[in-house]
Amino acid sequence: MLDISQAFLNHGEPLPVLDHVNLSAGPGSFVSLVGPSGSGKSTLLRLAAGLDRPLTGRVYVDGRRVRRPDPSRGLVFQDPTLLPWLTVGQNIGLGPQVQGRADDPEQRRRVDEMIDLVGLQEFRDALPSELSGGMAQRTSLARALVTRPEILLLDEPLGKLDALTRSSLQTEIARLWEHQGFTALMVTHDVEEALLLSDRVVVFSPRPARVLEDVAVDLPRPRTQDDPRFRELRRHILELLA
Repeated sequence: MLDISQAFLNHGEPLPVLDHVNLSAGPGSFVSLVGPSGSGKSTLLRLAAGLDRPLTGRVYVDGRRVRRPDPSRGLVFQDPTLLPWLTVGQNIGLGPQVQGRADDPEQRRRVDEMIDLVGLQEFRDALPSELSGGMAQRTSLARALVTRPEILLLDEPLGKLDALTRSSLQTEIARLWEHQGFTALMVTHDVEEALLLSDRVVVFSPRPARVLEDVAVDLPRPRTQDDPRFRELRRHILELLA
């Protein structure tokens, strides 16, 4: 992302959201965005997804300018946004179906593989109303990954879950990232979550957002919050946010 600025109309007046933001992520890396509420983190994710266009600046993936959504970029929202009349298996297979590839044996195998990877074999034929919050979000993750995206965009995917489920899904996301090899860009308000999962944590200022610091997370995996370096990084990021 090069020199990205964005603004929205608020009662007829422009409201600046992003202020000349530059951000990059290498292939297979995991980058988290943290900052105050309303500082434009989710807006940046929508720009990366191709759902919006920036006021100024350009977004590129592998040297190609992003102008629209593309299957190479998967997006997971805070709410699972599952279609209530479809089963778990049908929701996960929605991407291939929209692409006209639902009958492709390779795609059917891929759906089966994703159901196994997220541990929902016994719930393949369940409707979203029959799932817990954690199961619904696992389904959403599997749906985003079934088309093998190069980039997974995560917009506070665990923000509404209880602490135990959240911890379990943090481990699940880390495992899926290591297994699938995608590049991850995640918005979170949880500094500990960012440090547990990420190679880098990009800290944003209040709106209009600019990058305060791009913090390298030089910790071996798997990580624990008891590590002195973990506590040092957490303290540093919280000081930046304060």
